[in-house]
Amino acid sequence: MSDRLLILGAGPTGLGAAYRLGQVGHENWSIRERNGYVGGLSASFRDDRGFTWDVGGHVVFSHYPEFDRFFEEMTRGEVFRHERKSYIRIASRWVPYPFQNNIRHLPPELLEECLQGLEEASRRPGPPDTTNFLAWNVSRLGRGITRCFLQPDNEKRWACPLDMLSATWVGDRVSPVDYGRIVENVRLERDDISWGPNKTFQFPRHGGTGAIFEAMVPRLGERLRLSREAVSIDPRARTVRFSDGSQESYDALLTTIPLDHLLGRIEGAPEPLVASARRLRRADGLIVGIGLNKPVPTDKCWIYCPDAAAPHFRTTYFSNYSPFNAPDEEHYSLMCDISHSDLRPRNRDTIVEETIQGLIATGILAPEDRDAIVSTYRIDAPYTYPVPTLERDAILDALHAWLEPLGIHSRGRFGAWLYEIGNMDHSVVMGMQWVDSILSGERENVWLDRV
Repeated sequence: MSDRLLILGAGPTGLGAAYRLGQVGHENWSIRERNGYVGGLSASFRDDRGFTWDVGGHVVFSHYPEFDRFFEEMTRGEVFRHERKSYIRIASRWVPYPFQNNIRHLPPELLEECLQGLEEASRRPGPPDTTNFLAWNVSRLGRGITRCFLQPDNEKRWACPLDMLSATWVGDRVSPVDYGRIVENVRLERDDISWGPNKTFQFPRHGGTGAIFEAMVPRLGERLRLSREAVSIDPRARTVRFSDGSQESYDALLTTIPLDHLLGRIEGAPEPLVASARRLRRADGLIVGIGLNKPVPTDKCWIYCPDAAAPHFRTTYFSNYSPFNAPDEEHYSLMCDISHSDLRPRNRDTIVEETIQGLIATGILAPEDRDAIVSTYRIDAPYTYPVPTLERDAILDALHAWLEPLGIHSRGRFGAWLYEIGNMDHSVVMGMQWVDSILSGERENVWLDRV
């Protein structure tokens, strides 16, 4: 119990660890955060017009009772509970999510293309093609659904070609395929919207997603230091030097620093490992908020936008998550997620206007809605999606095999660099389980069961 534990990053993983340390009564620990706020990618911000904005379209659902207890305690039950009402905006139609189960809403020519591809895929012998994510989608769902939706949607999200991605990460992120059921949905004109772990979700009444993690701050006291960035780590002396010139020691280190940055800050890190960490791919994010001076026109939750006319891949009716995300009931808010990378660059200076034009082009906004826009807000969010490339797993195995014996434990969305365990619930519980592993030798199930 005398071990000195140091946590780098006060996002969901770091704060999950801090929460667990408080539960077990361990005293010798601290948490450091480079930003002036907590929450990481789950932070929220309020603009000068009274709109609240998240760093992307978060919804709260859970695979773990530990997270459920954390969420209940942080929000004190002050939440809204929602049934998912999600759609794909394609060919001027609203297709309910998941797309493949509801293709009956497509125009006749696209419906025929999708059904033909599904039928061909259903006759394919053996398991799906796992050569890459593009081949996997074509082999499961056919060329029609892949061309119409899956490829443009995913290439917007990952900001890279799908044949660069592996097919090993999907888990419960992609709806299973039941060809007979899809055909029946078309024949019976039946909507099929029940699939998915996020079919119901919760959201804080006040303060956006960030309120969940802001609620931890009073518990941390002097253990938390904001605006303190780790600039170098000496694994032999087990010390961390910070941007303000201070230095701290540790017996075990939990870091949520993105792996490519982390390796570059560790003294004596082998150059081949540093170089391999730089090959890990990511998508960066631009989040554009649009606040309008009119009542919300729909009860939809979020919209996927595969259309090339829109730069964003997702639009969230954010004031439908909580009416307190807007100033009052006479206003509503849209929040749009845009990914970019060196392979798919975006212009930060023009992205707000391009997003508004895309919303109008796809029919999410009417041209006259321009006059109702009273607030625009842009969040630059580097490191939003860890891309599961074909070489990712081999790189990660080598990096962690070197880090772990040094007492450096890299966890969280970009500390692990694993999208498949990068949700909020995964991240919080990853931090909790790290504490139990260090102090009690318990197994880190989220981390170790990642594949």
